[in-house]
Amino acid sequence: MFKKLLNDWRNNKDLLYHLTVSELKSNTARTYLGTLWWIVDPILYMAIYYFLVGIVLDRGGDDYAVYLFTGLIPLKWATACMVDATTAISSKARILQQVYVPKLTFILVRLGVNTFKFLVSSVIMVLFLYFSGVDLTVNALNFFILIILNLLLLLPIMIIMAHIGVYLKDIKNMMQYISRTLLYLSPVLFRMESVPANIRDLLYINPFTNFLVSYRNIFLYQGQPLWDNLLIILALSLVLLFIGLRILNKYDKQYAKVI
Repeated sequence: MFKKLLNDWRNNKDLLYHLTVSELKSNTARTYLGTLWWIVDPILYMAIYYFLVGIVLDRGGDDYAVYLFTGLIPLKWATACMVDATTAISSKARILQQVYVPKLTFILVRLGVNTFKFLVSSVIMVLFLYFSGVDLTVNALNFFILIILNLLLLLPIMIIMAHIGVYLKDIKNMMQYISRTLLYLSPVLFRMESVPANIRDLLYINPFTNFLVSYRNIFLYQGQPLWDNLLIILALSLVLLFIGLRILNKYDKQYAKVI
C-alpha cells in the first residue's frame, strides 16, 4: 500500500507540482493584494480574536497575544486542510472524466497549498514572537518535527474527507461547523491551566490539543513537545493512513462515475 503511494508520487510529482502552483496562483489571481493576503490574513485573524477576548472580555493576561497567535495559526492550518479536502476529488469531475489521475494527487495538492500558507503564516508568527520579546531557544527547532507529525495526521483525515465528499455533498458544510467546534474544544482561546483537571484530561483526547500544547511548549516555555502523546497519535495516524489508502484504491474506478 505504502509502496504504491511512493510509486504514484514519483510518477505524478510533476503534475502535483504544477497543480499546486496553479492552485496557489488561482487563490490570489482575482484579489488586489494577491500574495500579500498570506501575510495579512493571519494577522487579521489573530487581531479579531484578541480584540474580542483580550480587550472586550478582558481575559487572557498580558501575554495573551502571543499565546493566541501560537494556537490560531496551527489550528487554522488543520481546519483549512480538512474543509478543503471535502471537495478535493468531487470538484475535479471534468479532469477525471477525461484522463486517469491518482486521486491522492488532488488531496496532496490541497494539503500542499494549505501547508505553504501555514509556513508563510509561521514566519509571521515567529517574527511576532521575536518582536514581542519571547526568547526562542534551540527547542524551537522541534517545530519542523511537529510539522511532519501534524502532516501525517492531516493526510489520512483529508483522504477520508475527500472520499466522503464524493458521496455526501453536505460534508463541506458539516466540516465547517466541525472546524468551529474544534476552535472551542482546543486550547486556542483559553489556557489549559484554567481548565478543571477532570475536564483537562478529556481535552487531551483531541489530537490537536496535544499539537497546540506542543507548539506553545517549544515557542513560549522553552520546553519539549508532548512526545509520548504525539507518538501515540503518530501510530494512530499511520493506521488511519493505511485505511484511507485502502479506501482510495477500492473506490478509485468509481469516483468518475459518481461525480
